[in-house]
Amino acid sequence: MRSSIRYALFSIILIGSSAVLTGPEMTVAHEINHLGDNAHLSYVDQAPQTTATIKQRLADVETYKYYLDKGTDTIGEQMKQMDLVIVEPIEMQQKYIDAARSNGTLIYGYINAMEADKWNEEFYSQLTEEDFYKDEHGEKMYFEEWDSYMMDMTSPHYQEILLEEIQKQVVQKGLDGVFLDTVGNIDSYLPEQEQAEQNEAMKAFMQKIKQQYNGLSIAQNWGFHTLANYTAPYIDFIMWEDFSYNVVGEDEWALHMIEQLKQVRNEYGTQVMAVGFDDEEQSRELALKHQFKFLYNPEGSYYNNW
Repeated sequence: MRSSIRYALFSIILIGSSAVLTGPEMTVAHEINHLGDNAHLSYVDQAPQTTATIKQRLADVETYKYYLDKGTDTIGEQMKQMDLVIVEPIEMQQKYIDAARSNGTLIYGYINAMEADKWNEEFYSQLTEEDFYKDEHGEKMYFEEWDSYMMDMTSPHYQEILLEEIQKQVVQKGLDGVFLDTVGNIDSYLPEQEQAEQNEAMKAFMQKIKQQYNGLSIAQNWGFHTLANYTAPYIDFIMWEDFSYNVVGEDEWALHMIEQLKQVRNEYGTQVMAVGFDDEEQSRELALKHQFKFLYNPEGSYYNNW
């Protein structure tokens, strides 16, 4: 469980030619349904915040955390002090989610969009052969580091079960939004001639999220080209991992991407959540210079320690 680095400048596997709110705006009520002599609880989701409201709250974020493991009482208390926390909803206990949101913290749920993690057995067992991305030789793309496979967003069945996963892990648990990881895989790992089809499918998938889940807020990790050309109208924030000064501070491509993301923010209100792995002070200074939100995570793209 992680959000891995998807950076075109790094060593990347190349294929082919190239690689709702528990505050004043919303509550999640419990409705008691009676079936014969047995009663059970189910979540009833009230309408989520308007896009304008959540965009403003994201613009005001000063502190945020990206954490993909279980909570503790101590972590739960610290979550309540954050403006934004991205969690793995399969792992994070509901009581800590509810308490943080009641205190005004925005909570986004992690969903792996372009990869299927084998550890998530319940989800993985629903996949069919048509759901896996396959190269021109019919071979699947396997990520050994994460024990995951690249998926094919053009598969209607894959989109269907991914939407069901969002319903189960994000909507039913009353989170403020969904954080789609590995969106950047399209640009980083696929041949250039295949990228447009996958990007169009990603755009259509995000449209379905908005339509089916009443405007649910969406965030994505990486995929700057995808954002600028396809998904920006649907994205409330994008994450940039390894926003470390020694990597991006004087790099021509990175500096161009900074300006491109600022243009997207000006047009759509899409915030940038930067995560620095090294050079904390210089990286933070660079992020704040461009009004990006900043998180320092010296463990790199592993987010299992609070």
